[in-house]
Amino acid sequence: MSDHQASFIDVDELCVGMYIYLDLGWIGHPFALNNFKIVSDSQIETIRGLGLKRLRWSPERSDLATPDTASSVAETAGEVRSPSAERRQLLLAQHASLERCEREFSDATRSFRDILKLVQTQPALARERTEAMIDDLVGKLLDQGECFIRLLSEKAGEKSSLHAINVTVIALLLGKSLGLDAAALKPLGLSALLHDIGKIELPERLRWRDDGFNAAERKLFQQHVDHGVGLAARMGVEAEVCKIIAQHHEYVDGSGFPRQLSGDALTQASRILVLVNHYDNLCNPANPVAAITPHKSLSLMFAQSRQKFDAAILGIFIRMMGVYPPGSMVMLTDDRYALVVSVNSSRPLKPRVLIHDPRIPRDDALVVDLEDEPELGIRQSLKPVQLPRAVFDYLSPGQRMCYFFERARNPLDLRGSR
Repeated sequence: MSDHQASFIDVDELCVGMYIYLDLGWIGHPFALNNFKIVSDSQIETIRGLGLKRLRWSPERSDLATPDTASSVAETAGEVRSPSAERRQLLLAQHASLERCEREFSDATRSFRDILKLVQTQPALARERTEAMIDDLVGKLLDQGECFIRLLSEKAGEKSSLHAINVTVIALLLGKSLGLDAAALKPLGLSALLHDIGKIELPERLRWRDDGFNAAERKLFQQHVDHGVGLAARMGVEAEVCKIIAQHHEYVDGSGFPRQLSGDALTQASRILVLVNHYDNLCNPANPVAAITPHKSLSLMFAQSRQKFDAAILGIFIRMMGVYPPGSMVMLTDDRYALVVSVNSSRPLKPRVLIHDPRIPRDDALVVDLEDEPELGIRQSLKPVQLPRAVFDYLSPGQRMCYFFERARNPLDLRGSR
């Protein structure tokens, strides 16, 4: 029996003969192996002393005293395998919501890829398509009412366009959280989408910022800002948008580039864009190995770089993304592992999570809204490398973070059950 097929059982129900799995690190328990057959009551007492409430076990690999005992426990552990009609309906609605988000995100990445092809040869047409795309995104965002920011699968969208669409979506969400109306969101969205277009005039190897750049390479890289302003002007976008693009690497403390602007010299939209751009570059660097988890990225921005950002905007951003942003791996207060999949800014400590449960195939697992679980919360954030292999495979934390927005509550009122 594979780890994925193992059942789940309360530690109080353990008995001699059960083949169990301990989803702990090697130093988290005194046994020689992480999975083994229980041969004594003393082993059971030791397991209970680990503080776990439930653990995985394999009925097929167990050697229980009587067949009736084995079948009874297996039947109890397998109750959730027969989904009710209500559960099936919830699953269908959950899958449909995610598929809609991923489809719209993918459509946006393809549209932006096509826009980039037109920027230098047909700039006016590129502007028209850019404006149409942002009008569509702003309209959908404002029509959603209260929104969740939703984690998408790594497979969503054209890879070359992920950064631009991520920054655009998050910037628009942040602008909405700050109370901006459609008239203010449009230039913010346009500048977010076009902020890096100047990179198409750079050599391929210089299009992603690298700490290994020498002084000359760093200077060339920084020129993408002026290149972008020039291309945007050729497209015929408004001067306000060009100004935001010009400032998308300028920090409020004057430590940015290319002109080391600071304070009131930066527009509100520029302050939004530079913050979101910084966050996405931490989560999604050119080299995925250097990626930082969403939770760690927010922590670093607040603890070590807060002077770079507008304090009020940073506070709203952290509230919007939640203490544990989508994509965060967490341990719940009942010791189960989970992946944060979406956050509602009005309830940042109660995100929606996908919980590791070996009894249920991942594709059949309902997302649990912690708002509906008053006794369940998040204990701590984890790095993916800290997860047991079976948990890692089940939750599938991605190396790339892709975000979109979805309605906070759909008509079926999707809620998980404990």
